Amino acid sequence: MTDVEPADALAACQAQMTSVRKLIAHTRSPALFGRAESMNVDRVLAHALRSAVAPISFGSVKADNRPNRIAIAQRLIVAYRKALADEPSSPLRRKGEDIWTRILRDELPPLLKHIEEGNALRLADYLLEFGATRVWFGGVTTAVDHYGWTREPNLVAVLYYDKLVCLAESLGLLRLENPEQGPWGENLKTDVAALVQKIEAEIGIALVPPMGAIHTDGLTIPGGVLHYRHINSLYAALKLPRSGAICEYGGGLGLCAMYARRLGVTDYTIFDLPISNLLAGHYLIHAIGGENVSLYGEPQGRDSVKVLPYWDCLNTRDSQFAATLNQDSFPEIDDSLVDAFLRDIKRSTEGVFISLNHEAFHPRTVRHFTQRVGGFRPLARTKSWIREGYVDEVFAIDA
Repeated sequence: MTDVEPADALAACQAQMTSVRKLIAHTRSPALFGRAESMNVDRVLAHALRSAVAPISFGSVKADNRPNRIAIAQRLIVAYRKALADEPSSPLRRKGEDIWTRILRDELPPLLKHIEEGNALRLADYLLEFGATRVWFGGVTTAVDHYGWTREPNLVAVLYYDKLVCLAESLGLLRLENPEQGPWGENLKTDVAALVQKIEAEIGIALVPPMGAIHTDGLTIPGGVLHYRHINSLYAALKLPRSGAICEYGGGLGLCAMYARRLGVTDYTIFDLPISNLLAGHYLIHAIGGENVSLYGEPQGRDSVKVLPYWDCLNTRDSQFAATLNQDSFPEIDDSLVDAFLRDIKRSTEGVFISLNHEAFHPRTVRHFTQRVGGFRPLARTKSWIREGYVDEVFAIDA
């Protein structure tokens, strides 16, 4: 199942800690990491690294070469081409060049070429290997990416395990550590398999993602591997109501939609960029089944995950959604688009708007945007349990 299997748990743990301590001691050393990885890696850890952590390992699972992958690629091409054809006439428009314009141009030209040529076989082959190597950008793979700025497998495993422990603390399955009274640095000694079992018993669903849907790197757990984005997405899904239709702006790969479906939410709509829709559609069709996913231009089944371009939010019904979610995007996109999205959220959502975002671009924060648009009443604001520097906010809609 995985590429890395510890032969001896104790010896592996000791070797891992030696490696991790060396890395943390030299995180500002350009000779060791180069410029990008000379950042302070341990700043993203929520827990103190003490004498040892539980025996953990880094693993990788390749995407399965499934017989239906060419037919799936053809579906993706049709939906993507329709989105590109419709975008110029959309009332909502992106302005200028954004990060995804640059990523498409500089990092993904083969992907665009296969789509433009309509070559489903080559697109399927490309997507089969997509994410098998490290990428600097995140959100659309479950490969080792920029998080923590390290390529060292042992440290990647520690970073992801740290997040899993945070998730358990958020659920009350582990007590929150206290640097003043103690304990401090003990939760990272919790056995991984036992921790996964506790979390699954608490939330009532399996934690391991669908293996083989796409290439996945991460922390080895029973049944597969867990990427940090799986943990982020499960955390977000647990904040959603379990009944009614759900909407997410900027759904990335659709990981939150996948976990929400396990939790009982079958009517889920994602609004995102056309290229993100293609990658999300690819993941979700392989992860939850093609019959449970509706792409742009296809019949929109009520009990499906609908993967749609961002401007199609204008075509939703009034009060269609019980809740709308945004994570990792509103502070990073054009102000006029954010305002338009929030105005439409007020119209289409009868329940709450949930934001899981950073405030690094202050004053361009979600709270600032909601105050500017009006009609959003803050209900809760807390620091994220699992993401250092992120804010969890819930707004009632008083439109």
